[in-house]
Amino acid sequence: LTPEAVLGAYSSRRVLLCSDSEPEVRFQCSCKLASVPSTSGVMATCGTIGFTVSSLATQLHGFPHKNRNLKTVSDVFDPTSFTYIEGVFFSAGLFLIIGFILMAFVCVYLCVRACCCKGEPGSGKRRGCNPIFMIVCVLFAGGGLVLGYYGNEFTRDGLLGIADSVISANGTVSGATRRVNGVTSNLTNSSGLLNRLNTEIAATTLNPQLKAEITSRVIVARDQVSDAATQSGDISSNLDNIPNVAKYANTIKDWEGIRWKSTIGVLCYILFILLLAILCILCKSSCFLQFNVFLTLLALLVAWLYGGVFIGVGVFSGDFCVDANGYVERAVSNSSREQIIYFTRCGNCSNPFQQDYDDARSNVLTSLQEVRNLTGVLQEQNDTSTGAAEGTLGDLQFNLQGVDNLLVELYDNDINCTNINSDYNHLLTAACTKTLEGAVFTMSGCFVLGVMLVLFIIAMQLYWTRLKDDSDGW
Repeated sequence: LTPEAVLGAYSSRRVLLCSDSEPEVRFQCSCKLASVPSTSGVMATCGTIGFTVSSLATQLHGFPHKNRNLKTVSDVFDPTSFTYIEGVFFSAGLFLIIGFILMAFVCVYLCVRACCCKGEPGSGKRRGCNPIFMIVCVLFAGGGLVLGYYGNEFTRDGLLGIADSVISANGTVSGATRRVNGVTSNLTNSSGLLNRLNTEIAATTLNPQLKAEITSRVIVARDQVSDAATQSGDISSNLDNIPNVAKYANTIKDWEGIRWKSTIGVLCYILFILLLAILCILCKSSCFLQFNVFLTLLALLVAWLYGGVFIGVGVFSGDFCVDANGYVERAVSNSSREQIIYFTRCGNCSNPFQQDYDDARSNVLTSLQEVRNLTGVLQEQNDTSTGAAEGTLGDLQFNLQGVDNLLVELYDNDINCTNINSDYNHLLTAACTKTLEGAVFTMSGCFVLGVMLVLFIIAMQLYWTRLKDDSDGW
């Protein structure tokens, strides 16, 4: 047995048996099948094609997952588990705590530097401190707003890409269902035409022996059509096992619209604070200044919370991306697992529709050839009484040829895993590239804006001191 023979047996869905009396053959089979997963219906080389886990997803997946008691919990993606969700957002909380410590160090350092700044001799004022803080604040604000904007757009592109992929895959399954229903309907019509053909043959003036032979052949063709209808029904049942996920696409789009608008709102709010600070300086108003500091404190709270959420989202997405196939296969029911594995992994996986498809098409082609043969037989008789039967045979040939065309389209466009697997890979790329990068950009932008807002509060405090001490009544 060569490796090609083993793979050929799997690709044709034949069972390869190894006899105990042939230890060498048994050993070769065991070696070849050693990598077969435990899931039924997956062949030895079955594996996802067209998608590679990014290093960013791997790094985010490596964040610590701990519960409130600081005990390590599973990092296997499971959005239905509270323990898992707790572990994901522990990483977010830990990152925020580290950020607060670093920012406190920076703020203390800058405050000490600010207090050490000396103004003009004898003036008692600390000139030159405020411009430095304002320049730093403007730089941080610009960087944070740019990161936040790009993060928002990347996340939007990723989530909409996920929704579009889901809609496309669902459209493929719906198209397959329509084609299978068309096959079943045409086969039902063909069965009725074959029954009518028997009646028309009985009404002809052909000799009884030929009538009996034609009738028996028509009955065989009818049985084959009936078998093909049963097999197309099995294909339809397998398709029905695939869950309808179109509703999730609409939910994703609805929530994405809310998320995008809220992020733009936060960025505009921070930009408004900066513009209000300029107004404070121009108007030399202490009321504007106090109001601006209050708004800045609210913005700082919002920025940190927003950043914490997106850190959790990043870890959440990273956990999904490193084990996307595993999660999908765990999440689906047993009745649809074989179909889902086939469409998501695709690479040399066993096709759960193949046997029914092959049998259905074989029966259709055999009955179609029989109809053509019977047409030739009746035409050779040159009997005017066979006109109605020949017309029915023509209808049958047209009907069965249409069934065969539908079956070929069904395989090429639908139950061949290529199209749905392409949509699945687009979904993974959108989720694990655009959405993941968007989450990282957004949380980085929130962190930078948080630093800016802390520095901004310090600058406002220094400006307030200068405002009170200035002799011209600021």
